[in-house]
Amino acid sequence: MTASIPTTVTSTAAGFQPAFKPVTTKDRHACALATIATLASTTLENVWQKAEDLGLPKIGPYAHVFDGDFLAKLLAQYSWVATVWKECEKPSQLPDLCIVMVDYDPEWEAGRYALFHRAKGSHDAKFVEYVIDPTASADRLVRTDLNVLVPSWYIGVHPMGKTPSATAKK
Repeated sequence: MTASIPTTVTSTAAGFQPAFKPVTTKDRHACALATIATLASTTLENVWQKAEDLGLPKIGPYAHVFDGDFLAKLLAQYSWVATVWKECEKPSQLPDLCIVMVDYDPEWEAGRYALFHRAKGSHDAKFVEYVIDPTASADRLVRTDLNVLVPSWYIGVHPMGKTPSATAKK
């Protein structure tokens, strides 16, 4: 499958369908892997295997491994390029597609990984901004209430060989 950033989401006045099929996990330590599986349109098991091939221990803890370099190497396995971690204060600062850190605890330097996407709705010209949160319950898996689920950090992603696009405002 070729990596690409969807520019529209199927929508109606009543709602929308995410451009990415969510991959979920009950393992709170696997949210980064589930987010990558969602982005890459693959299984969580496939991402686990590639992560282990790159040096992820088979048994946790994993936090010491999930730095920006490791995520970039893992994303490259699926033809995605990652930027570096960047701080943000509001969703308007985010690129159109990125991995975000939500519920960030600065003391522990840890949070939950999720996938942020911004695209035009198919039924009108308005942009839809949403987060796919792989560890959330089914009713909160896809969220648009970004004023509640505010990202603190993000890594922008774009397909290999393409320049990132952004409608973000500073």
